[in-house]
Amino acid sequence: MRVLHIIPNFAPAWRYGGPVVAADGLTRTLAKLGHEVTVFTTNIDGDGVLDVPTARPVNRDGVRVWYFPVQHLRWYCFSWQLADALRHCVSDFDIAHIHMLFLWPTTVASFWCRKRRVPYIVHAAGLLDPACIRKTYERRSVSVSSRLKKNLYLATLGRVELGHASAIHFTSETERQEAILPRSRTRRLVVPLGVDSFKDSDTDWNLVRGKFPQLCDRKIVLFMSRLDPKKGIILLMRAVGELLKRRDDFVIAVAGQGICGYELELRRLSAELGIERQIVFTGTVTGQMKQSLLQCAKLFVLPSYHENFGVAAVEAMAAGLPIIISNRVNIHGEVARAGAGLVVGLDSNELVDAIGVLLDDEAKRRSMGQSGQRLVESSFRWDKVAAMTMSMYESVIAQASSDANAASALSYLSTDADSSTNVDERSDINCN
Repeated sequence: MRVLHIIPNFAPAWRYGGPVVAADGLTRTLAKLGHEVTVFTTNIDGDGVLDVPTARPVNRDGVRVWYFPVQHLRWYCFSWQLADALRHCVSDFDIAHIHMLFLWPTTVASFWCRKRRVPYIVHAAGLLDPACIRKTYERRSVSVSSRLKKNLYLATLGRVELGHASAIHFTSETERQEAILPRSRTRRLVVPLGVDSFKDSDTDWNLVRGKFPQLCDRKIVLFMSRLDPKKGIILLMRAVGELLKRRDDFVIAVAGQGICGYELELRRLSAELGIERQIVFTGTVTGQMKQSLLQCAKLFVLPSYHENFGVAAVEAMAAGLPIIISNRVNIHGEVARAGAGLVVGLDSNELVDAIGVLLDDEAKRRSMGQSGQRLVESSFRWDKVAAMTMSMYESVIAQASSDANAASALSYLSTDADSSTNVDERSDINCN
């Protein structure tokens, strides 16, 4: 199958989070299964641009990635070259998978898919969750103008883009049920995200000790995610302050990176709360360091205010860690049913109690860790998710073909209008 993925950015995951991780993992796995996978994206990377060519595709593990330069309206990921490539090449693909909303790539991709009659799926990426629209957490709220823009989009462009999509892709049943959507008959399909299999190896304490000596000789509680207010990191830090009144045999490893201003705010807060010795900011960890940190930790915690899936939590389960997540992480039902961790409300006292319980009970940690690994093996490995995704594609293509045949038959019976089509001249872009 020839599959086109469209995503506004393909920059480091720490900056843009889950959608980039999901698109990268899915496209790599589909390519390994023998499908022809192409990604259209922009070269935007925060305030700068990626050091990548924009005149030819880049091969990433068998995936052809086209980076198109952004022009004006950087926040909107606006690119004329992206629009031109879609105009001339989208009909070369069997299906298009569009990631994210509210940005130019989604609008222009859905337009040319409709124009060229290519079935397309929109991955909501949590952006239709009421919490994302309101975006209120940690006493912060998105500006009124931003909320108005999102609601205006859903009432206008979004109504067309989502209403004419072949399907909307959600990653959990909770996300599907709670999504704010314009009224339409668009199919709403649930396919989870995936993770790579954990590469079990001997715990490399020396690697961790050498880089982060503050983590030694204490029980490590791991927070591993992009540093963003929605992740509930401040809620966790306040819980640490309360837990410290009862015990001091633990340390929180905060493995992640965010915008500079927010990181500084978190460091100032740790000083105000008097928890500097109990919290270590490691920055983004990858490769062997990430593997070692997952193996050295006793448990994983993610008290997010809003999380449509929670890839980091699934990675922790794959490594055999028991997890503590909030009831706003949308896989909390699966985790609770599997006995893979503890689910808490957005309450620091609940968080304190949950961390304390798992720190004190090694048998419970081991049992939950094993349950989490079984859950990942059965539901969240990339090979299984890719198979589910292909079933979704095949279903969507079959339905689109059926609808097209029915419309053609109806048109033939009802009108003798000219059915000729105009074909645009091809551009210099060759997506094959």
